[in-house]
Amino acid sequence: MNDAYIFIGSNIERETYYPRAVECLRQLGTLLAVSPVYDTPALGGAPDAPRFYNGAARLLTELAPHALRNALRVIESELGRVRTADKNAPRAIDLDLVLYDQEIIDDDVLKIPDPKIFERAFMARALADINPAYVIPPDGPTLAELTERLGATREAMRAAPEMSAQVQRFVQKPFQTPTPAAEFSARGARGYDDAAWLAASPDRVSPRRLADRPENAKQKAQRAIATAVRTILVNVGEDPTREGLRKTPERVARAYDELLGGYAMDPAALVNGALFESAYDDMVVVKDIDFFSLCEHHMLPFFGKAHVAYIPDGKIIGLSKIPRIVAMYARRLQVQEKMTREIADFIQTLLNPRGVAVIVTGQHMCATMRGVNQIGSKMVTQTMYGVFQARDAREQLNDRLRQAE
Repeated sequence: MNDAYIFIGSNIERETYYPRAVECLRQLGTLLAVSPVYDTPALGGAPDAPRFYNGAARLLTELAPHALRNALRVIESELGRVRTADKNAPRAIDLDLVLYDQEIIDDDVLKIPDPKIFERAFMARALADINPAYVIPPDGPTLAELTERLGATREAMRAAPEMSAQVQRFVQKPFQTPTPAAEFSARGARGYDDAAWLAASPDRVSPRRLADRPENAKQKAQRAIATAVRTILVNVGEDPTREGLRKTPERVARAYDELLGGYAMDPAALVNGALFESAYDDMVVVKDIDFFSLCEHHMLPFFGKAHVAYIPDGKIIGLSKIPRIVAMYARRLQVQEKMTREIADFIQTLLNPRGVAVIVTGQHMCATMRGVNQIGSKMVTQTMYGVFQARDAREQLNDRLRQAE
């Protein structure tokens, strides 16, 4: 785990955005400490420029420096920050990575330690509040010593005690589990679209209005998934705010809603009364049912064909329902063996036939795209109940499957 120090600022609706930003930091690791919040004048702006809330946070994180910087940019964007050429322009939120372990970084993207901490007394003061003994690399001074040199005493700063108390509640104990993504999406950052998406889609509702709009369970789940996808993008070294990725988290969330739609399917609604009394007592075979699923081990696709057969005992089911039953179990995180048995169990319980047979042939991307890299290999699984456990019934089923080719 890495020890990161983040400087925070807000002078647009600061009572709203400052605490939301602090809460969002919990998604990037364990929030070890936050400084008191200080009310400071805007730098380099017009005399009537709104005053800032400023402070600092200490974060224990697994993210590398550049990945953490990208993640902070995502939070800024979600909270409505629009970066312009004017570095002194008012902003909803500013999250700057200023110190990171004992790292020294100087490239086109990051400068750590941030040179501004040696010039701005209010930055040094806030950082010293959370770890006065921290030695600024490579050779010091400590944050406490720097604060003293710059004359940044607490008495000289205008504190904001109510806001300070509000953000203190987000501090976590070391190694405390970060706030789950689903809870996060339903709380502080709920309802905020990336500013770039708003610019690209003027018909979208503004973030402020979205924040007041209640979300149903599906919307909350999709927002939580999108948040998780942004975290993945940051950790693989991508920038979720770049042109090609701006809408990717929401696209993935919608795709999962479709790919994993089996969890939301109601078996009773699926069958919808399509059970019929019948004297037919020979084999019913539905062959070559296409299915698509996701492996529960790697969340990579597997797909193929399912063959379903049953021998009725006074009751049959509507033909279209069998492919729907297959889809209900395929559209989940699965292993093929379990999926095969679940399909058979459902039909057995529903119809109580003399026998049920389910044969599934699948091609698995977790074996094709990674690991053994076997292109074209297929897996065959089967579950046989009742009369299909006898050899002659299985041979008859195989004959029927061949006849249908």
